[in-house]
Amino acid sequence: MTAQPFPAPSAAGAAEPRVVVVTGAASGIGHATAAMFRDLGDTVFGLDLNDTVPDGVEFVHCNVGERASVDAAIETCARHGRIDVLANVAGVVQFGHFEQITDEEWDRVHAVDLKGPFMLIRAAMPHLRACGGNVVNVSSVAGNVSQPYTVAYAAAKGGLTQLTKALALELSPSGIRVNAICPGTVDTPIVGEVFGMMPADLDQRVADRLIMMLPGKPIAPAEIGTAIVYLASPAARMITGEVLAFDGGMS
Repeated sequence: MTAQPFPAPSAAGAAEPRVVVVTGAASGIGHATAAMFRDLGDTVFGLDLNDTVPDGVEFVHCNVGERASVDAAIETCARHGRIDVLANVAGVVQFGHFEQITDEEWDRVHAVDLKGPFMLIRAAMPHLRACGGNVVNVSSVAGNVSQPYTVAYAAAKGGLTQLTKALALELSPSGIRVNAICPGTVDTPIVGEVFGMMPADLDQRVADRLIMMLPGKPIAPAEIGTAIVYLASPAARMITGEVLAFDGGMS
């Protein structure tokens, strides 16, 4: 029997299916997560620029870095009058020497990785509050520990981690939970892109900080999805403001 890292939550017994919003649902962690919520019987909206979301998940076109697009997407998702779960998974990465980062690159990474979750949570807040919903943000190990050649990305993910903690405190009187997961190396299309972004003249002693400590394969997207589903479930009702490191010991 394959070990389950978390108890499998169930939507059974609920008066009606939960309404779940997953960003970045066209690939990687977001795709796996959206499929898991769907399989629990939830009504799932998959936000992305591409429409390759899992079957049974309603695609909603959204550029998470643009307010008008975010507001329109949340309005579509909230047509049932509630949003029970918001999973902020969409993200972009940046690797390179600090001196070579352009203003445009910095702004793009922060728009998607930090401002995007901020705008989505803000837009969804009335609907989350209506049902005591919860938020799960996908941050990164880069937001917790020092990593080289990732300045824009690390700053954005560090901000997202702190946004999670601050909101958990502020929103607790409303019954809204906010948690984050900080993965290490996940087997997604972005990983392949990362190696193409690495500076040709990197210092290997410094670059070794990017390597997972535990041996074996990279983390599967479904492993992160399992954790997101758990944190969004009634089984985790007493968990808020937590930052779950999923990084093989890097942090």
